[in-house]
Amino acid sequence: MAASGRLEGELKELIERLVREFEEEEELKDGLVALARRIIKASGDAVVAIHRGEEGEAAKLVEEAEALVEEALSLAEKCPEYLHTGPLPQALKEYVEARLLKSLREGSRLPRPDELKVPIKPYVYGLAEVAGEVKRLMVEAMRQDRLEEAEQWLESLESLYMALRRLEAYRGALPGIKGAVDQVRKALEPSRSDLALTSQGQRLRLELRRFEEELRKRG
Repeated sequence: MAASGRLEGELKELIERLVREFEEEEELKDGLVALARRIIKASGDAVVAIHRGEEGEAAKLVEEAEALVEEALSLAEKCPEYLHTGPLPQALKEYVEARLLKSLREGSRLPRPDELKVPIKPYVYGLAEVAGEVKRLMVEAMRQDRLEEAEQWLESLESLYMALRRLEAYRGALPGIKGAVDQVRKALEPSRSDLALTSQGQRLRLELRRFEEELRKRG
């Protein structure tokens, strides 16, 4: 009986400790989920602001996302597996995308993974995602007849594709990288012909304008 009573007490203490640990882990997970949502929102809003040319707003949102990422990474130190599972990797990818797009828009050096303090995998996926935003910048420049700028964005898109292709060899360590690179290729393939057609259209408009001016002078 004494042994049975001791065992019961030991089990009670053990289970209470396990319950506390599980509750702490659930609390940690809930905190990371909330932070991940805020990171995704701030990063997405920053991308929108960058496309709108709202540099001050973009900088503010990127700073907000950076602070949230630091908080999330600090929290994840208590349970490192959440760096690779759950919503945090997606949030980090969105943050990387916003940071890289901001640097590309400003013409500054791309920040490295260690500078952003993020794991390599979400950095790579963010690098692949930013290609789509570069294509959007190119299309917008074409729409406004800023063809020199559009050409620069096309060159950036080509550089991204060539760089990402080298990582396809590591698809075992980077699940989904082949699909991500394929998406970049699909964005790139029609871009040069689109730019060539837009450039040709611009030249035709200029020639037509000169022709009309000549007619007015003669009339």
